[in-house]
Amino acid sequence: MNNRRLLLVFSFIIIGITTVFTQAFPDRHSTSLNDGWLSCTASANPNPTRGTSHWIMYNLGDTYALTTSTVWNFNTPERINSYNNESWSIQPPLAGKLEDGLKDVLIDLSIDGITWKEHGRFTIPKAPGSSFYEGVFGPDFGGKTARYVLITATSNHGGDCYGLGEFRIKATAITTSNTLDPLANAILTAQPNPFRDMTTITLNNFPHGDLSLTILDLMGKEIKKYDMTIRNEAEYINIAGANMPSGFYILKVTQRESTKSLKLEILK
Repeated sequence: MNNRRLLLVFSFIIIGITTVFTQAFPDRHSTSLNDGWLSCTASANPNPTRGTSHWIMYNLGDTYALTTSTVWNFNTPERINSYNNESWSIQPPLAGKLEDGLKDVLIDLSIDGITWKEHGRFTIPKAPGSSFYEGVFGPDFGGKTARYVLITATSNHGGDCYGLGEFRIKATAITTSNTLDPLANAILTAQPNPFRDMTTITLNNFPHGDLSLTILDLMGKEIKKYDMTIRNEAEYINIAGANMPSGFYILKVTQRESTKSLKLEILK
């Protein structure tokens, strides 16, 4: 299949459903709460280096070469839950207001959802709360390849929650045939995982021949490296964690210039 130019549009609504569709730019954004994503409780980030935070992860479904983007911040004005300010009806405002819009963010990219690389730090202007809102230019990814795009908020515009309206990325589909990727059907697992002293790595359907296994910390530093030869449909190797501190690690298998990765966790 030939590569084709795509305009990917990622719209998050409050219940976390992602919609992907094609649409022309410019485009106006409504002030409806249903046209935005809102997080009022921090949670564990898919990139462990970001800790517990407010974040959005986009799974593009395949690997793309990313270029320019457009961002619509959270565009819902404050909603007052009262009736003519009568004492019997005055309650705290409902969640969601312009000040909840993301301000300073970190953007990380990943192909496998395990190994992350920071693309950059960006500031998103506050939305106007207008139905004529056409968004702002977002980061230019310069052709970097990714399947997962992770946005982590480090600040907002003064609200109690963290919100974003919409994030669109122009991208080119990258078509990889199984005949071109020798590890397309390979399966990499670890049991147990998390582990304390020892885990067994299973390599299924890897091509016969030599390969290397490397354990990296989350900063990309090499901790251990193993070389082995695949002779059977399933091969096994034991990885000792006795001399490694608790935390997350990445096991990367490299064979014929292709890689497979797996996240490992050591608990002590």
